Amino acid sequence: MIIPAPAILRLIAATLIPAALLYAVTPQFRPLLLFVPPLVGIVALADLLALFRYRNQLTVTAPPRLSLICGRSGQLGITIRAINQAGFDLQVGLGLPTSFSSPFRETRLKLTKGGDAVCLDWPLTGSQRGRFQVTECALRIGSPFRLWRLQTRHQVATELRVYPNLRAERRRLASLFLERNDRQLQAQRQRGQGREFDRLRQYQTGDSLADIHWKATAKRRQLITKEYQIERTQEVYLLIDSSRLSGRPVPTAEGGSEPFLEQAVRTALILGSVAQRQGDLFGVAAFGSRVQGFVRAKTGKTHFGHCRDLLYTVQPGEDSPSFGELATFMAARLRRRALLIFIAPLDEPALAEEFVRAIRILSRRHLICVAMPQPSTAAPLFSDARLRSSDELYRHLAGHLTWHQLRELQQKLRLQGIRLLLVKDERLSADLVSHYLDVKRKQLL
Repeated sequence: MIIPAPAILRLIAATLIPAALLYAVTPQFRPLLLFVPPLVGIVALADLLALFRYRNQLTVTAPPRLSLICGRSGQLGITIRAINQAGFDLQVGLGLPTSFSSPFRETRLKLTKGGDAVCLDWPLTGSQRGRFQVTECALRIGSPFRLWRLQTRHQVATELRVYPNLRAERRRLASLFLERNDRQLQAQRQRGQGREFDRLRQYQTGDSLADIHWKATAKRRQLITKEYQIERTQEVYLLIDSSRLSGRPVPTAEGGSEPFLEQAVRTALILGSVAQRQGDLFGVAAFGSRVQGFVRAKTGKTHFGHCRDLLYTVQPGEDSPSFGELATFMAARLRRRALLIFIAPLDEPALAEEFVRAIRILSRRHLICVAMPQPSTAAPLFSDARLRSSDELYRHLAGHLTWHQLRELQQKLRLQGIRLLLVKDERLSADLVSHYLDVKRKQLL
């Protein structure tokens, strides 16, 4: 696309307007002044034709993928190269998604004649996690006399991956780990004989007959007993509800609000790193009306990247969660006893009843914990004596009904050996990590 530059207006103001005035007041110079407009037109046309030579002589390349952290600045490397090594004065513009910000909308570069390609580091910051695309880069080239500008668009096709920012969550957990350091230094009494096979040994008086290894006994012609040890490597799964309820706003430490799903995703990644430090295997799953993704429990840096790649694209849906399908899905894939942590709002009575029915498939074999945000209005009726109007009384009554429903839900889940955590504000990651460490300390698995 050809765009007239401001210089062409200055050229007209400096030549044609004075020539028109002289043509009116000096009749003897009129024959000469008639050549001024054609000369100006020839100069502008020649400058335009020279600009057309640069149309297909620029190439723009960018990396196919760029990983960023939400709220932290990064740089997208763009390489601009001239095919015939000509010199250009360029204006560069980059089409960023709406959730990204940059210190500037465009920048100016100079390609020297016969020089190498120019590498531009474009600063950008993503304010929302997820996968985004940068599809094109716009270049604007000035003509030799600066009378015209040629604007071209080049396809770059760069995928921007914005991962959750875990810095604030790690700071909140710092005090929790410092508080537990003294406890971890003290020796803990091991409860039970454990479930993990350790070795075979000769039978001793008092050993259970159920622990006798009969094949080894027949081979050695003496009683051989199986010896067990406390399981050190256990499986931990965090199951995140990404249905319509996960989009509810919850308060943040900065005074704003964000969808509850954002806290759930950050908590999953934080708990995964803690589980790896404890030597356990960690897996994740995201579900709505169906299971959207599942990563089997493993350990290692590569596995943590797989879990992060699954969770950073999860967004709140418009459907209701299907706990029955999720329970069947997990029961068919989990062979060992594991700790299952559900992050799902259950303050709707219909969903709570469905969860209680569906979770029986898993609660018989696995240790289960459920975490949900505590509704801000859920409180006993007379916990606040300041009532100024009848409207406030009805609001407190609705909060009391919600509080009573959650208490009943806690009791129903407790009968199945399931713990329900009602999390306040941004305590989700801290409360779940504390619960996980308590499970490890008490050897509940």
